[in-house]
This record gives sequence, C-alpha cells and structure tokens, in this order.
Amino acid sequence: MASPIGSQGSFAITTNSNGSSIHVSIAESASVKADNLSLSTWGASFVLANRLHKIHQDPCHPEATVRNGPRSERWVLELGAGTGLVGLSAAALWRAHVTLTDLPSILPGLQANISLNEGLLKHNGGSARCGSLDWSNPQSLELSSGAESPKRTTKPEVSKPEVILAADIIYSDSHPELVSKTILTWLAPGPQSRAVLCYPLRMAYIDHIREFWELMEGGGLECTQEGREKGDDDWNEVANTPYEWCVWHWKAEK
Repeated sequence: MASPIGSQGSFAITTNSNGSSIHVSIAESASVKADNLSLSTWGASFVLANRLHKIHQDPCHPEATVRNGPRSERWVLELGAGTGLVGLSAAALWRAHVTLTDLPSILPGLQANISLNEGLLKHNGGSARCGSLDWSNPQSLELSSGAESPKRTTKPEVSKPEVILAADIIYSDSHPELVSKTILTWLAPGPQSRAVLCYPLRMAYIDHIREFWELMEGGGLECTQEGREKGDDDWNEVANTPYEWCVWHWKAEK
C-alpha cells in the first residue's frame, strides 16, 4: 500500500549486483486523486524498481537487452505509473526514453516528479514524458506537453515499446481484461519485447490475477520468469503479504 516517505522524499534504487544505488526523488500529494486514491507510491513499485537492473540479464532471451540498439529506437511504456517511481528508475538505469501513463487527473503529479528528476535523468542519459492511456480503448495514447502546449496523440500502429512496465494495477474485476488488452495492443512484436509486472498477492485479488494470467497466455504471451519477495511492514500491507513479479514474452512460433 502507501509509501513511507510522507509528502516528499527519495527512494534508493539498486543499480547493480554490487548494491550501488541511485536516489529517485518523489513528491506525493493528497490533492491529486484518481479512483478515490491519492497520489502515493505503492510497495509493488518499489519492489519492481529495485529489480530493473536485473531485467536486461534475461536467461531465457540472452540477446534481449534494453541497452541494445540506438537510443532513439528504445522506448519503454509504464501503465498506471502513479508517482512514476518505476518509469523514472527505468529511464535512469536503462538510459531509455520512458513514457509514463496514468489517468488524466494524475498527470500533474506525475509531471512534477519528472521535473524533480530532470538532473538525474540527464546525468544518466535517460528521458521521460507522461500521458494518459484509456485501458478500455487503448488505441491511442495522449501525450502531455505542458499546460500551454497542445496535446499530441500517438498510436500503436506508429510505434510500439519493447518494454511495458506495470506495478500494482490489478485490483478490480475489470482490470484483468483491461490490462491484458492494453499490453497486447501496445507491446512490440519480436523476441526482445517483454512486459514486466509486480503486484502484492492480496487474497481479495488472487482470482483477478489468475484471470489476468489466462488472458495473457490466451493472447500469445508466456511468462518466462517469475518470483516472489517478502513484503515490508513500512508499506502498510497486511502482515506477510508477498509481492510477485513476472516477465512476459511473446510465445515462440513453432
């Protein structure tokens, strides 16, 4: 659940197996809300952000590394970004261009956190922008260009990300279908593409997670890596609630 930093602080995000880290600055706001939830960082986001340095070391697809290729060809999409901790961490760690998406009411807080981390992203060679993506109609992504600039729209027919990230976005009976449809619409084809998710295994949502897995598999994806991590009491989850992470690729053609 909610973050332990208060209204503003920073999270130490691991960058390599030696335990080095960067600090991602995050501001949270009770006045920025969506679905009756205030803008706050969730435990699954922290868990996923701290696994990002391992994602490019994929034993199932060793050729698949986020760092490959010209930077202009690499972009990452985050769904339900919230405060943006996962996407901002990915931009810094992978030197990638990341588009962080959420509901329109969340974008002011998300843009504020992008601005807070401009120095970090520039130093590490990454960049970030935000926009809104309607999961019920995921055929267009409306990019935010600032209060005085016209909004721009991009579509999956034009460009698709090789990586989609999402943390703690399956918590209602409609989410399995909406999230899986959005991932299947936007994830680029090919063996290097992957969707990476993390969520707490709350008992109330176990059936939703099972349905999500079935829809992903039915859509042509397969989970090639998964694991669980112990929850931290600082995040106010129910005692001993573990976090599950999973990495999905397109099924190989037979």
